[in-house]
Amino acid sequence: MDEMKIWTGWADISATGEGRTICSMIAMAQSEADFRARVREALGEYLEKGFDVGQGLVRNGVTEALWAPTALAHIEANQSTGNISACASLHFNFS
Repeated sequence: MDEMKIWTGWADISATGEGRTICSMIAMAQSEADFRARVREALGEYLEKGFDVGQGLVRNGVTEALWAPTALAHIEANQSTGNISACASLHFNFS
């Protein structure tokens, strides 16, 4: 059995220019495929298709907009000591 690892996924989606969704999930999984299945379950297939995924805790414009620095530091410090699952999204509609 493969070891559980931390994965980070994120998306910045705008379809018509009037709305924008940023979302992220950080969770433990054995593989990217397993992680993506968790994302689909939490956020739905549409958002999962737009996700970029990286192994480990990824800090970028989306993850840093959705998660407090203290939360990211806590996840990073404890990623090998337990099961982690965090999910956040923010949607704007300007129409």
